[in-house]
Amino acid sequence: MKTKIKKKLKENAIGYGLLLPFLIGLIGFTVYPLGLALVQSFYKDYSPVTGYDPSALGIDNYVRALTDEWVLRSIKLTLVYAAITIPIGLIVSFFIAYLLTAPIKCSKLFRVLVYLPALIPGIVGASIYKYMFGPDEFGLFNQILIATGQEPSQLLESENQTIAVLCFFLTGIFSYGCTTPMWIAGLKSIPSDVYEAAAIDGSSRLQTLFKITLPLMGKFIFLQLLGSLIGTLQIGESVLMLSSRGGFNGNLNFYGLMIYNQTTDGIGNYGFASALSYLLFIVIAALSAITFKANKKVYYEDA
Repeated sequence: MKTKIKKKLKENAIGYGLLLPFLIGLIGFTVYPLGLALVQSFYKDYSPVTGYDPSALGIDNYVRALTDEWVLRSIKLTLVYAAITIPIGLIVSFFIAYLLTAPIKCSKLFRVLVYLPALIPGIVGASIYKYMFGPDEFGLFNQILIATGQEPSQLLESENQTIAVLCFFLTGIFSYGCTTPMWIAGLKSIPSDVYEAAAIDGSSRLQTLFKITLPLMGKFIFLQLLGSLIGTLQIGESVLMLSSRGGFNGNLNFYGLMIYNQTTDGIGNYGFASALSYLLFIVIAALSAITFKANKKVYYEDA
């Protein structure tokens, strides 16, 4: 028995050796931090400076996360933003892909142009948008306002939350290029004979879109929806790069940014930040489970 095990290990030694760096990275940078964050989430006011206080062990961080006014405000902002922008993003990116799959000249060139902005590094894109939406007279949009005789606006730092959120939304328009290729792949997967049969039956382009294309794109829609949900609920770093820790009076203080701010405020409240992170993890896991369950209940025609 031992000989067989040794022989098996010897045969797979190269495979185990190649897997070792990945396993070390997985344990060191994923499993261990997740476990450590879970432990920290039960210690009130934990930080690397104060350390663990046995008397502070409990669920105070979770209770605070569900009752704190600023946290509830950031949750509301994040959910409302997601409810409005996700449908807009999915619809716009889908119709861009729908137009790009039409038999027109230079369609491949247009696809490349649509996707190009997605290749710009995040920090570079943030610098560009920061210049465009700068709150002073040097900002591009403020220069346009001044040139037309209007008063400059604070834009991302505006006291008006609607203006600040709208400006932040506009900074993400060019990111639609990230999702467009997947829509194109889905549209290309639909057999052409399905459309030919619809044309013979006298179906209009609108009828074909809603009765054939969208039903056959169901799996892609669910996948795009899930990805957009996860990405939107974790918004944080882009806001940090564009505004001063969440804009005026927390107008852009999304939930993800709230977590970050807890770790950089003073000595850092890592316990509370960990509790906020795990609550976000639970919400994303629940939404993912609901999405996959709904996906299984939908019947798809064989393409």
